[in-house]
Amino acid sequence: MRIVTWNCQMGLDKKVDALLSLNLDVAVVPECSEKSAIALRQRGFNSLWFGSNPNKGLAVISRQDWPLHALPQPEQKWIAPVEVLSPVPFNLVAVWACQIGTKRADNYIRAGVPRSDGTSEWFRQRPVVLAGDLNSNKIWDAHRRVGNHSAVVKLLDERGLVSAYHEHFHEPQGEESRPTIFFYRRAERTFHIDYIFIPREWVARLQTVEVGDYEQWSKLSDHCPVVVEVIDWMRSERVSPLIPSKETVRPLRVALVR
Repeated sequence: MRIVTWNCQMGLDKKVDALLSLNLDVAVVPECSEKSAIALRQRGFNSLWFGSNPNKGLAVISRQDWPLHALPQPEQKWIAPVEVLSPVPFNLVAVWACQIGTKRADNYIRAGVPRSDGTSEWFRQRPVVLAGDLNSNKIWDAHRRVGNHSAVVKLLDERGLVSAYHEHFHEPQGEESRPTIFFYRRAERTFHIDYIFIPREWVARLQTVEVGDYEQWSKLSDHCPVVVEVIDWMRSERVSPLIPSKETVRPLRVALVR
């Protein structure tokens, strides 16, 4: 299975071929227009779009034979729970943690994590994947006394979710060697703020994790894709679009791209 999350920094209609080159099964795409999400249906994909500004919202995309169904949304604006009817159905919680008001405590990472008790229903019926732009990292914990990055990671861990990137590379939170954003597209201003959290039970099937290259992706967005491969449903072999190589990528991947 291949899940992709990529913050496209708007204008997806001009960048869609780059997104589709990732051979996605499911994608979370923050800063996507409603029009761009709908247009993907003409290219053989399912799509859902969430937001109030038609030019800039949150899209979830899937391959045509994996239907998507929106679940009841929680109180936070930029959390979109979606049922993915893949061969092994799961709930995908798409996230775009951004500024939503004047209260600092309610913005960014605080806005991107489920808080209400009603969200526990997501975890009862099927596996859950949380993916997207969390706009957060442990290095900023001191700036937020309540609901900081480490608190969110702990909360997700209590729900049985772990970061695929950190499990694969064995890097501690806050010490990531592969950035997912280049601030203002500058190579010297880098941070790791995009994540895919997967069920702990999936870690045993975690094949590889890749992060997009600055030289390629900075031409399109200030964010790079992150790709997570999970051995699960068998798929035809294909080459990874993120790492220039002649090696064949093995079946069933999950990708996160912002």
